Amino acid sequence: MKNIKNRYISLLLFSFLIFTFACDDFLDLKPYDALTAEQLLLDEQGMQGLSNGSLRMMKDLLGDDANNVYVRVLFQTTEFPSDNVLIVKSTTDPLWLSFNRAHILSQENTSYLWATGYKIILNTNIIINNAVIDETTSDEAKQYIGESYFYRGIVFFDLARLFSFPPSHGVDNNGIILRTGLGGEDAKARATVGDTYKQIISDLWKGTELMTSRPSDAIKYGNKYAALGYLSRAYLFTEQFDSVIIAATDVIDNSDRDLEANDSYIHALHNTASSEEAMFILYHDDTEDRGSGAIGSMYNGDGGWGEIFPSKPYRELVSLYPHDVRNQLLDTVFDDGGNIVLYQGSPYEKIFINKFSYQNGISTAHSPIFMRLSEVYLNRAEAYAHLGTEDQKALDDVNAIRERAGLSGGELLTTGNLASHGFANVLEAVLNERRLELAFEGHRRDDLMRNKIDLDRSFNSAQNVNEETDIYPFNGPRQIYYIPAAQEIAYNSLCEQNE
Repeated sequence: MKNIKNRYISLLLFSFLIFTFACDDFLDLKPYDALTAEQLLLDEQGMQGLSNGSLRMMKDLLGDDANNVYVRVLFQTTEFPSDNVLIVKSTTDPLWLSFNRAHILSQENTSYLWATGYKIILNTNIIINNAVIDETTSDEAKQYIGESYFYRGIVFFDLARLFSFPPSHGVDNNGIILRTGLGGEDAKARATVGDTYKQIISDLWKGTELMTSRPSDAIKYGNKYAALGYLSRAYLFTEQFDSVIIAATDVIDNSDRDLEANDSYIHALHNTASSEEAMFILYHDDTEDRGSGAIGSMYNGDGGWGEIFPSKPYRELVSLYPHDVRNQLLDTVFDDGGNIVLYQGSPYEKIFINKFSYQNGISTAHSPIFMRLSEVYLNRAEAYAHLGTEDQKALDDVNAIRERAGLSGGELLTTGNLASHGFANVLEAVLNERRLELAFEGHRRDDLMRNKIDLDRSFNSAQNVNEETDIYPFNGPRQIYYIPAAQEIAYNSLCEQNE
């Protein structure tokens, strides 16, 4: 490790503490600012503390608003603009702006995500920029350095998904700001989309090379196979389909992860720490139950708000096969007479979503999955579909998911029965299965946008009370969010705003 002088560490700490984007009470950095200069000399203990600090910033409440937690905002801002969900009424919570696409420059949730994302990135940069890897570097130190590359890569990826169009729309478009140093970068232009994704892929690859000391089932931290899973996703975004297949196959063939069995599927989604297929989760123990601020709170009225329900098109899709285990993720509320209860003062049936609930039986407790094996299978399936030369291999991966869900016989897909299932081509079948399997996890919006498919929300909801035609183009400006004005645009003259 470099022998970093205490004077420089103190300056680094100061930079870390003031990186609040001009918001005096925006974040409370404890316990991260409790690190001393000596602990930041990048010995293994110091690196472990910094690496774990990145995770804590993803999951901890860093301000006074219980709604502002990185992981909660991430799941909401990616899923709520999709066609999977509806909201039953307007709300002053900025999540409303994700539903109706009425984004504003001072949007609180996206401002928090942007600011916290770059705090996490700065935290990872402390290790990345000051650690030397040579023959004397221990495996443990390499692990923490690798974790920092991994966390930086996935946060860059999160920001790129929300604030820029995917590479399929053009690699020369504006991406995000790539802050990879430790200072002097306040005025910095946005990288191109192409360069943004090159950085994401580079960071994830570096993570796979260095993260070796934790077993692959250490899913509470960065690990090699989680990084490979993210690489399969990043290659899908960049349309490097052969590379998707290589990365995904490595995970499927060589990791110790297996698709969760049908009879344990629901339990594993509720209790992700024991899941056979989870590859990276943001672990919360039961004392870290977020209550009404939990991811599942808006979906589930059992201890939560229960104001966001599955959309009519999604319900129709999952109910095509009543024995599909994924139907059990929807809880329909009935009255004593057996009638479906309506949300008070609305025409919307109460159908709660329990995918993010019931960890150890606690209705609002959950440890969200960021990467799991089901997605890796479906990433590979989509890559095969795009290549167009391995159609049955694509369907084999889709069928692995369908079989686990409880489908069999003619319910499985072949190149000969696609039309009878309503699919015009293999890609449609893959995207359909991705919608079913990855519902509410923040993938649907991206799947549509990067495949240049318009968003169809022509179903009854608080944004569309008359169930009128509501189709938003895949390249419409409000498919992505504004760069936060106060947190970036106001002091960075080089940063261009989204249209």
